[in-house]
Amino acid sequence: MPFLTEAELAKYNHEAANMTAGDKARFLNRANGYAFGIIGGIPTYSEKLPAEQVKAAVALAFEIFAEGQEAQTNSVNGNITEAAPTGHYVRKADDPLTVVEKMLLPYKEAFIRQNTESADNGLMFL
Repeated sequence: MPFLTEAELAKYNHEAANMTAGDKARFLNRANGYAFGIIGGIPTYSEKLPAEQVKAAVALAFEIFAEGQEAQTNSVNGNITEAAPTGHYVRKADDPLTVVEKMLLPYKEAFIRQNTESADNGLMFL
């Protein structure tokens, strides 16, 4: 079960409507996979941790993946272009996915807490 479906994508990213179905599916799968990797699984949502926040983070990851791919790949032959817009390389140095990771951090911590069978408080030496 993905965090964000293709039907929901238009609510969070209006530019996705102009993309081809193949590109949309590819970047959405990457974004959902990225969020799954950060969280570690499917979290249980609550009032404090609503599903909407995860969907917004996945939509942001979708946008970052789509923008990064288009900024560096030649659409004709698929090769990485030698010259891309200057701003792209500046943004790459900042790693915009760290914003997505911060957005998903509470869900990751909640998922770990839910799936930990016993607390490990370390060893006690007598």
